[in-house]
Amino acid sequence: MDIENNLAPFVVTAIAVFALATPFLAVSTPKNKHSKNKKKSASDDKKTNNSYVYGLFNQGNNICFLNAVLQSLASLKNLRTYLRKKLESIANHDERLVTYALYTTLEKLNEPLTSQDSFNPTTIVWALQAANVKRLINRQQQDAHELFQLLSESLSVEDEISRRPKSLFDVDTIKLLTKNTTNTTINLTSGRNPLIGLTACRISCMKCGYCGPIRHSSFDNISIPLPKQNVVTLETLLKTYSGIEFIDEYNCPHCSLSETLAVIEKQLTISDKKHLNKLEADKKIVKEALATDVDLDDSKLELKIAKLIRMNLPATKQTMFAKLPEVMAIHFSRSIYLQNGMTLKNSCRVLFPEFIDLAQYTTTGYLATMPSEPLSSPPASPTTTSPALSPILAEISDARRHVGKAYSTDASIYRLKSVIVHLGDHRLGHFVTYRRQEDAPNAWWRISDENVEEVSLSKVLEQEAYMLFYEKGQS
Repeated sequence: MDIENNLAPFVVTAIAVFALATPFLAVSTPKNKHSKNKKKSASDDKKTNNSYVYGLFNQGNNICFLNAVLQSLASLKNLRTYLRKKLESIANHDERLVTYALYTTLEKLNEPLTSQDSFNPTTIVWALQAANVKRLINRQQQDAHELFQLLSESLSVEDEISRRPKSLFDVDTIKLLTKNTTNTTINLTSGRNPLIGLTACRISCMKCGYCGPIRHSSFDNISIPLPKQNVVTLETLLKTYSGIEFIDEYNCPHCSLSETLAVIEKQLTISDKKHLNKLEADKKIVKEALATDVDLDDSKLELKIAKLIRMNLPATKQTMFAKLPEVMAIHFSRSIYLQNGMTLKNSCRVLFPEFIDLAQYTTTGYLATMPSEPLSSPPASPTTTSPALSPILAEISDARRHVGKAYSTDASIYRLKSVIVHLGDHRLGHFVTYRRQEDAPNAWWRISDENVEEVSLSKVLEQEAYMLFYEKGQS
C-alpha cells in the first residue's frame, strides 16, 4: 500500500496541479453532473433515513487516498470539536491554515443531503501548500496512511507555533482578549489533540537485569505489521504489539561499565607506573558512573586511557500505552518485501470488533523493571469485577469482557468510527472509506470518491482494513 498505482511518483504532484486548476474556495458544492453519481444505490430502498453526505471528486487525478482520509476523519466528533476550539482561541486564522481548512472541510462532509452530491477538496491542499509542507510534493510514494500522518504533523506544527509567547503589542491577541468582556480569562491553548497519545517503552538486560529509563514517546497512530497468514484478530495483534519481545543484541550500559571496570582492575595489576594514575582515575570514573548514572553518555565519561567496552547481550523490550488518545488510529502494514526486490501486498484479513478495550495494553501506577515481567500489570484486586461498568460495555461481547485481569473503565473503551480499505494489489488499487453515520449510529456509509451508499455494520466488519479509527466516549 505504499504505492497506490504505477503513477505513484506523480500522485501528490497531481493534487497540486488539481488545486491550481480549481478556485481556492473549493468547498463550494457544484451539482454533480456525472451520470455515475446519479445512479440509484442498491441500498436506497433500505435506507434508515432520507439523507446523504457529500462525496469528493477524484476527476482522474488518482487522489482517492486524500478523499478516503478526509471522509474517515469527518466521522470523528472529538477531532472536529478540537479543531473548532482551536479556531475559537485565535483571532487570526492565518496562523492555522491547515486547522481551518481541515475543520471547514470536515464540517462540510457532515452536512446532510437529500441526494448525492460532491465537491472538490482543494481547500486543504492549498492550506498544506501554503504551510510549506514540502513532503506533500516531494515524496515519491503516497498513500492514505502517509497523508494522514502529514495532516496530523501539520496540526502539531501549528499547535507549536500558536504556543509561542505573544507580544504584548500583538493587535490580534489584544482583540481576542477583549472580544468577550464577560470572560476575563480566555484559554489560549484550549484542548489536547485527540489524536495524540503516549507510549511507554522498557528495555531490560537478560544477563544482569538492568532496566534503563522507561522512555515515553508521543504517537498519533500505531502501525502494526501483519503476519503471513489468512486471518488474524485485532486482539492478537494488539497483544503482540504490547507484549514482551526478545532482542538478540542489546548494548547494556550496566554490563558495559561492569566489564570495563573488570578490565581496568586487571590492567592495574600488570601496568607500569606510567599509566597507573590514569588507570586509577578511569577506575574512579567508571565506579561513580555505576553508582550514580549508568546511562551517562559515552562522551561524558571522559576516560583517560581506558576504552568503554560495549556488550551486545540478549534483552527484552516492551511497549505499552501510557496515555490513551481520544482517537485511536491503527494502521496495518501490508507490504511484503521479497529478496528479489519485489513488493507484494499482504492480504491477511484482520477480524476487528465494533468495540475495543485498551485497558490490558495500558500502563497503570506500577511499572516493573525485571526483564521477565510485564512492564505494567493491572491492580491485583480491582475495585469492581462487574463486566457492565457502563452502558457501552453491555454491548461488547463476552470475549471482550473477560480480558484476563485487565482493569477496564469507560476511559479505555473505544467504538469503531471509520475504516479505510485498499482495493487491489500493491502496484494498482483504490482507497474507499466506511464511516459511521452521525444521525443513525448503527448505519454506515460506504464512500468511494463521489459515490455514497448506505451499508450495514456487518458489511463493514467483513472488510480487509488498511486503517481503523476508534473513538473514545462515543456510544
